Amino acid sequence: MQITIDLPQDIELDDTIRQQAERKARESYLMELLRHGSISTGYAATLLNLSRLEVLALMGQHNISVFPEQSPEELAQEIAETQHLTQLHP
Repeated sequence: MQITIDLPQDIELDDTIRQQAERKARESYLMELLRHGSISTGYAATLLNLSRLEVLALMGQHNISVFPEQSPEELAQEIAETQHLTQLHP
């Protein structure tokens, strides 16, 4: 996928500034995909050339929880499953 932004001809960008802007745009786009669960942290790390820990830090900067959103029923089910597993393996 490629995203193109057309800027007016009179805007002159230093190559360093252009690269920084492109990196930030890519980062923001991928963070939104993470926010909506469209990609994994591992895939985002690969695309951003970062470690998964660095991606988790970026998620924090973008106010993205590392935990998926759950309904109260889903959370109760997960708690019940965890309690069951801990009883099987004391």
